[in-house]
Parts: sequence; structure tokens; C-alpha cells
Amino acid sequence: MSDVNITINGGHNQILPNATEAVQNFYGDHFAEKVLAGKQPDEVLPVEARKLLLYMEEERLPHYLSLIRACQSATELGQVVVDMCMQESKLTKEEIVKARFINLILPLAIQLTQGKSVDNIRARINDALANLPRQRPK
Repeated sequence: MSDVNITINGGHNQILPNATEAVQNFYGDHFAEKVLAGKQPDEVLPVEARKLLLYMEEERLPHYLSLIRACQSATELGQVVVDMCMQESKLTKEEIVKARFINLILPLAIQLTQGKSVDNIRARINDALANLPRQRPK
């Protein structure tokens, strides 16, 4: 036999000198329940909305989500998207008119009943961009 020094610093340790294998099972369903229990139902974001985190900070997402959900016309949605673009550094004027971005926000616009095509939303975003006040070159 060889001499073995084992130092144990806190935690739960089990020494099995004759074991050929050890199995450790983790049960994490209670952890998820604890995390979600502290949040209100409206704070739990749908999967579609979480995809927008590529373009903005998580703290701002509920605000934008409420604005998008409140849009009743494609014109309103276009204005909201342009406002988002002006406030978020990751969103560019080129990105907000792309089909991949429009397809992210369309399922979130739950009150929008007409004009839900990508081309129509793109046209309304372009209209809102055209109505922005021009900045003078310095």
C-alpha cells in the first residue's frame, strides 16, 4: 500500500477506497422552480422575445416588448422599431429592415391584424426612418 494524503476543505465528501465507480445524480428541477417563483408571470419572457437579446440589453427588453405588443398598425410598429434603433447601439438602420429582424418582431405584435407581411413592415420602417429629423453634418 502507498501513503495517500487527503485534504478535505468543507462541502460533502465521500471517500470510497474499494469502489470501482461512483455515480452522482443532480436533480435540478427544484432550482428552476425557485428561480421562477420569484418572478411575476409577465416577467417570464417568451422564447420569441428572448431572441431579441441579440440586439439589446435584457433590462430594456420588457419595455420594448410591451411597446411592440401594443402596436395596432404596421405604421405604429415601424415607429417603435425606429425608436428602438435610435436607443440601442446594436441595432442599425440596415439591420432593422432585414427580414430576419422583422420575422423576430412580427410574432410579438399580437394586436397587429392587418399588414403583417415582411415587405409591408419593412416599408413602414423605411417610412419612419424617412420621417426622422435630419442631422446637420459637423
